[in-house]
Amino acid sequence: MKCRSTFLSLLFTVSTVTAIAAPVTQVKVLSLNIWVQGGLSLSNCIEAIRTSGADLVGLQECNGTTATTIATSLGFYVFSGGDSSIVSRYPIVNTFVAGDSRGATVELSPGQRAHLFDCHLTAFPYGPYDLKNGQSVAYVTNQENSVRMPELSQLLSAMQQPISSFEPCFLVGDFNAPSHLDYAALPWPTSVACVQAGLLDAYRQVHSTNRTFPPGFAYQDPGITWTPRLSEEPNGVFDRIDFIYYGSGDGVTPLTTVELDERNSINPWPSDHRAVLGTFSLTPPIPLAKATLPGPADQSTNVSLSPALSWLAGSNATSHALYLGQGASLSLVSNTTSSVLQVGALQPGTLYSWRVDESTAGGTITGDIWNFTTKSLASHVYEWDFTNGLAPSLGNGILSYADGNVTSNLTLFGTSDGSSVPHMNGVPVKYLRAPAFTGISNGYAATFPASGPNGGGAYINQYTMVFDILLPPPINWFPFFNTSPSNPSGNDADFYVAPDGSLGIAAIGYSAVGLIAPNTWYRIAFAADLTSGIVTYYINGNPVCTGSGAIDGRHAIFSNANAGTDLLLFNEGDSSGTYTHTVYLSSFLFMDRPMTASEISALGGPNARGILTPAPPIILTLTGSAGNSVLSWSGGQSPFQVQRSLALDGSWQNFGSPTTATNMSLGATTNPSFFRVLGQWP
Repeated sequence: MKCRSTFLSLLFTVSTVTAIAAPVTQVKVLSLNIWVQGGLSLSNCIEAIRTSGADLVGLQECNGTTATTIATSLGFYVFSGGDSSIVSRYPIVNTFVAGDSRGATVELSPGQRAHLFDCHLTAFPYGPYDLKNGQSVAYVTNQENSVRMPELSQLLSAMQQPISSFEPCFLVGDFNAPSHLDYAALPWPTSVACVQAGLLDAYRQVHSTNRTFPPGFAYQDPGITWTPRLSEEPNGVFDRIDFIYYGSGDGVTPLTTVELDERNSINPWPSDHRAVLGTFSLTPPIPLAKATLPGPADQSTNVSLSPALSWLAGSNATSHALYLGQGASLSLVSNTTSSVLQVGALQPGTLYSWRVDESTAGGTITGDIWNFTTKSLASHVYEWDFTNGLAPSLGNGILSYADGNVTSNLTLFGTSDGSSVPHMNGVPVKYLRAPAFTGISNGYAATFPASGPNGGGAYINQYTMVFDILLPPPINWFPFFNTSPSNPSGNDADFYVAPDGSLGIAAIGYSAVGLIAPNTWYRIAFAADLTSGIVTYYINGNPVCTGSGAIDGRHAIFSNANAGTDLLLFNEGDSSGTYTHTVYLSSFLFMDRPMTASEISALGGPNARGILTPAPPIILTLTGSAGNSVLSWSGGQSPFQVQRSLALDGSWQNFGSPTTATNMSLGATTNPSFFRVLGQWP
């Protein structure tokens, strides 16, 4: 966005503050695939859970009936669906569904909540088998992106608010894929995506010195969960594919993690997977006098139309008055003794403001105003930023190599160095580099699983595509996309940069010449409303050409009602000349509605953070003493600005200059001081 984005994750004082201990300071979390409703013995599965002392349990290959039996035997609460189920020692107060995955919010004690999510990702094709059979790393990662990442991306999207909250958040499950932390040179997309979402691998946090692959793992090596039964693994391939992840920055610390089987639990062990048990300490944030730490976080986007608004209650609050509205007009929604409140019937794509005023024995303490924007029901959004190969950063879209290993071997992922590849606005940026393709089957196949026909036709007739690209010199024909993804011989692409630096296609029209220069990053948008017959191109938020297109015509796009992929990027079938070009792509977005001119203008020019993907929250850490403190942080997007306040009254002052570093010495201070870090400054 053109405007500055602010990410405030934590406020603290350099002087000593006495923490208020939470009633529950330790929980045990268990992940267990019970092998199709109980494997060798459902009663042994129940005893394995009972003897582990687990409080929160994610079960896979466990339907609703089986989960209810387990919960009843243990005296637990239950939430089930599909073959992923959750049982909990603590009451379940909210539930989540994301495809076949499940989530539950539990109340550890009055006002103290935690979140548990459980998944069972697709089993086959299985990446470790492909590696053993000689397939390349690129082949395996592309397959992971196509097979498992869509369902995991959907789950991580549902987890966005719980992960970003101050409340403990756990993700467990059978991922049917190993971790990049266990491999020396294979970035398994599922584990990378979890880390990028703000989660940490509990087992690896505790067992950080475990060896990595290669060589292959043995079935009783530390951490291995597939499988304790040699009879179930004919290929001799053993890996850690069952995980417990936890949210970083939530006051959660793993104390112990261990895999369970007949060696340290029930014998005979009933499953073909080992369980994973983690013991975690919980340290809640220190409350201030006013309400803090809102959920969704301040400035959040794509928020549910019925969000559960939550906050850290003030230290002496007896009740909370929640106000909600648009702009400066806020109305009282509820006066409640709970620090979470479900609100509903919000408008899509709307900016809301809210605050919580705390009632105390000494009077009312007015809260800060926080903001969030709701998601739009009218569209699905898919974005890729290439920080994790072809895995999406937003939505459940699938981007794969159209011809498998050929394009894969021609593709390079990297980071700008400022010389051979220019930085973006002075900031290093991740990119995908594609060459000038020479084969008609080369390119990248895009699939938009949630997008059906629209605009009154049989195909997707209303959509927007946005590309953050750089073309190295000399400028020549460059094809953005081809709406015939099979790319039959002689089929032109459908949108180009021309050798004269113009943008367009003859069927719609071309912009003025000289708008695209070599070695320069641009944000190119193509917004189509074929129902109205209008197509507009934009460069860095500015319209440069408007033309016409026909419903279900050349520029209509296949949808989920059509078999196969929906779109081909960066290639065409015309062999009469050279119509492809090397390109650096930092972000690609598809939305199944035409964005308005004001929306595209607000996107502005290219941004190293991406197009709509929010930067990860800034997590602050303070080390040292009051006389020599160092503030460190992770997340956000540089450059950063540290700010200081002597009182939490909104009077923030810049502390030092903007920096691309991720730490700063605070020096000695004689007065209590509060610090925050703003990202993307200015």
